[in-house]
Amino acid sequence: MQDAQIIKAVSDIVGSENVVSDKEELVCYLFNARSRELSPNLPVLAVQPHTSAEVSQIMRLAYEHAIPVIPRGQGSCLSDNTTIDMPGTIILSLTHFKKIDIDPATLTAVVGPGAVTADIKKIAATHGLFYPPDPASFAYSTIGGNVATDAGGLQCVKYGTTKSYVAGLEVVLPTGDIIHCGSKCIKDVTGYNLTQLFTGSEGTLGVITEIILKLIPLPEGKKAMLAAFADVDKAAHAISEIMVSGVVPSIMEFMDNTLIRAVEEATHQGFPVDAAAMLLIEVDGYNNTLDAQAEKIRTVCERLGAVQIRIAATAEEAAHIWTARRMSLSALYKKARSRLSGDPAAPINRLADVLRKLEELGKKHNIVTGCYGHAGDGNVHPCILFNTDEEHQRAVQLRGEFHEYIISIGGTVSAEHGVGHEKIHYLERQLGKAQLHCLISIKKAIDPKNIMNPGCIFGEYIHG
Repeated sequence: MQDAQIIKAVSDIVGSENVVSDKEELVCYLFNARSRELSPNLPVLAVQPHTSAEVSQIMRLAYEHAIPVIPRGQGSCLSDNTTIDMPGTIILSLTHFKKIDIDPATLTAVVGPGAVTADIKKIAATHGLFYPPDPASFAYSTIGGNVATDAGGLQCVKYGTTKSYVAGLEVVLPTGDIIHCGSKCIKDVTGYNLTQLFTGSEGTLGVITEIILKLIPLPEGKKAMLAAFADVDKAAHAISEIMVSGVVPSIMEFMDNTLIRAVEEATHQGFPVDAAAMLLIEVDGYNNTLDAQAEKIRTVCERLGAVQIRIAATAEEAAHIWTARRMSLSALYKKARSRLSGDPAAPINRLADVLRKLEELGKKHNIVTGCYGHAGDGNVHPCILFNTDEEHQRAVQLRGEFHEYIISIGGTVSAEHGVGHEKIHYLERQLGKAQLHCLISIKKAIDPKNIMNPGCIFGEYIHG
């Protein structure tokens, strides 16, 4: 089909007011939160359907004529998950799917993929319920994107990632067929677990048009604390000790000295700039348990040589502690023009090794590095700073070597952002040929024409 024919056919399905085809507007769809180099492939159109039936008709059209389709939320993805790999692509925006229906009787919520994650949290809380996953973008990212990437966040250490809360899905397949997998049932093992297959599939298998989320009772209270260490190894040891102490923090974040200094220079809040590492911790639950939980963590940190410990006594003091985490990335932009990052994870007992390796590679390539992350689950975010194009090339090489090291110690190159286009070349190294073949076989079985977000996750492997 010619572009004009595609535009007319899609407009006939959803109405021309829901189709974007002006080139100036389509350029916006080339961007996402991690865009560095824009794709040369402008989409033929962006469409904003309102119903699953409309999505089904669009997919039938696309399947018949082998037109690539990329489902899209807010573009907050961090691994180039929505990069346009082929000309003539349709961008399928799900922003109109904003439904949020809370069902307290079953501890579930039925939501549209265009609902903002923060709104789901707020509305659930009015029913005394809690949706725990909290990626850094939760204030503006949509739940559809969170499900598509199995997004994580600060509270994963206690509550798990998005997949732990996806009970069911409505999915439009590449053929246009609509399936419903999973349910509101607490137990449901009928057939293969397609709900979990589509969760984290990054739009490569179908279009998610409705989501059943599990909810839990809202914790009564929470308490924040900070622990600083003069030695990275002691901080890493404290993380492991806390996790086996009988207390499971709802949040346990890590910042190295580079991040601590950057934040203090930006905020002047009195953070310990001489510390090698700092842990930012939160416990939650019934109010009468919070002090005991915090004291148990304090005891562990003191025994392992913490040089400073603060336990927030008020909401204002807690907000002060979390300033360090909220300001960390913006503070870094005062240190360098830009940075490379990532979302690898390693077994939590290897955290000190991971941090030493990053520092070692920084010295090798003469690049300033820093690190923060979700310490309790081993998920780190390296910060590789650069100011010039030449430094950028060295930063790319450094990150590649760092990811290879992560794989060599039994880690993963992606803990919460997805593979996207950014990490394709690590797939065979981490998964092995046999497992990669299994994944490609699933992709080809569900999407034999490779029209769903082509290039994402598999790249050229799909043609091998």
